[in-house]
Amino acid sequence: MSKSLLFAIALLATISATTVTTTTNYAYAEKCKDIKGTEKWDSEGHGENKPSSKEFKKMLNDDSVTICELAESIDHMNVKGEVKDWSDFKDTTVYMSTTEKVQNCLKDRMHLGDSLADYEIQKCATGDY
Repeated sequence: MSKSLLFAIALLATISATTVTTTTNYAYAEKCKDIKGTEKWDSEGHGENKPSSKEFKKMLNDDSVTICELAESIDHMNVKGEVKDWSDFKDTTVYMSTTEKVQNCLKDRMHLGDSLADYEIQKCATGDY
């Protein structure tokens, strides 16, 4: 083969690889690595032990809230609640913004009973299950 033909093949391979790489959609998935209190949460930041179920629902429906933020609020006893409708929960940012491993944990916990408790969400987010 001639040098120009080899160059053309290499150029086409580079363009193809670049096109595949730039058009692939890598969904952002949050991991709560530091959720256990060593980096992000301090042991003194707990609430007044009057968690709010209204705030829990509000956080679930807020598109800017991640699973780590919800788990932190649960841990600090700022919110409490449970998920009873899986079809609504699976469309929330809390669920969709996390890793596949955490999503599988949440699904498993939901299917164990009739609901998904706040502590189950926290434990799935922190990797305690």
